Amino acid sequence: MSIDKETRTAGIVVCLDSKQRFLVIRRSNIDERAGMWTIPGGHIDEEDPTIAYGAVRELDEEVNLFCSTSNLIYLGEPKPKKHYFLTTNWTGDVKIDKPNPKTGQIEHDKYKWCTINEIKDIANTEIPIYLLEKALEMSKNE
Repeated sequence: MSIDKETRTAGIVVCLDSKQRFLVIRRSNIDERAGMWTIPGGHIDEEDPTIAYGAVRELDEEVNLFCSTSNLIYLGEPKPKKHYFLTTNWTGDVKIDKPNPKTGQIEHDKYKWCTINEIKDIANTEIPIYLLEKALEMSKNE
């Protein structure tokens, strides 16, 4: 029996840099979401002990950035089973041409660091702006 991808839990990591910019990535042409701008993240695997652990694994797989689950701050669940976390602390350099370890496909073809206003101007995205606003507010308290 296959698992319906739409009902699987996802962990998403909002990376906020010191210039108050967010990392966004564009989906490659591997599926119906081609060209969609998103935040790094993906489905939690059975091997992942927690949603936060899976979100950190996805951050590594999708953009080559590494952070500890202790560096994550929970932001919320804007859609059922889509859990967003904030981090301002990671290592590595963004690299989006890493193949997915399970499928071998390159899932993204472009990335950029954007302010919240720049993200608001992106037409092809479903990024929850209110969570980015919450992330900006929470980052001030760190």
